[in-house]
Amino acid sequence: MSQQTEYLLRVEAVSKTEAGNLIVHPLSFQLPYQKKLAIVGETGSGKSSLLRMIAGHIAPNAGKIFFKNQRVLSPPVTLLPGHPGIAYLSQDFELRNNYKVHELLSYKNLLAPESAEQLYHVCRVDNLMNRKNTELSGGERQRVALAKLLVGVPELLLLDEPFSNLDLPQKKNISAVIHAISEQLKITCIMVSHDPLDTLSWADEIMVFKNGQLIQYDVPKNIYQHPANEYVAGLFGPYSVLSGLYHPFKTKWGLRDTRSLLFIRPEQLQLTDSHENAIDCVVTQVLYCGAYFLVTVSNGEQSMIVQTDKAGYQKGDLVWVTIKS
Repeated sequence: MSQQTEYLLRVEAVSKTEAGNLIVHPLSFQLPYQKKLAIVGETGSGKSSLLRMIAGHIAPNAGKIFFKNQRVLSPPVTLLPGHPGIAYLSQDFELRNNYKVHELLSYKNLLAPESAEQLYHVCRVDNLMNRKNTELSGGERQRVALAKLLVGVPELLLLDEPFSNLDLPQKKNISAVIHAISEQLKITCIMVSHDPLDTLSWADEIMVFKNGQLIQYDVPKNIYQHPANEYVAGLFGPYSVLSGLYHPFKTKWGLRDTRSLLFIRPEQLQLTDSHENAIDCVVTQVLYCGAYFLVTVSNGEQSMIVQTDKAGYQKGDLVWVTIKS
């Protein structure tokens, strides 16, 4: 298969400017069929603007976007925004009032009855068919809006902050639906999220943005365990920054440059009774997190966060810390 056809989506040197400022710096990447890409970053990092350009809702100031080797055009070049093969669920999705769910879903439905029933089950809307839009919760409306897009049989699904403005039960529901869509419907998907931890178990690859620039593009495991910098590390949970110059773990971790920094997660460290390959530290904080504790320790030069399931540590305790093998 040639390079021109093996990718569903190609983004070539795309950038976006607003009020004279670059909100998306020049960016190029390719997305294969049936892959899941997450785009994460702090608020205002340009991730939603990138998604809207891919959807054909706004035009880039430079560069080109190709969907199945056809140029994705946007207003004012086209009269209506969007591309027939790309479904885009925005944060401000709307459903027509005074219609029942089955009426909303029958509009533009291209699926056979059996396939439609499967889709409604996957989206968890099969029990909502006779209810009106005004009778639905926020999470239920979002799932109906998602099903409404999918009955049009798109090949690329774009999700802009699908977990925002949802309480925890609704968030769990839509998260399960998004996982099911990927696994059962085998649809290529790009999801923008301001909560990066939601993407680790879902995405095949993750892009991390800051101030419109791509900071790191990698598989979830590498993003989490080997972040490019402290900004990336902080997006994905607690971490410690260890300097190669001071910490005695550098040989075990293969750090040759004494100026290098090591970003390490709490579960990669452990409290031990053995002094071998360990640092003596003093406990400075203990946080109860339900199934485990996060114990912050310091040796005067370095501060570290250690995850442990052992209770009883208190501020001021002398402990030994080592890296899990």
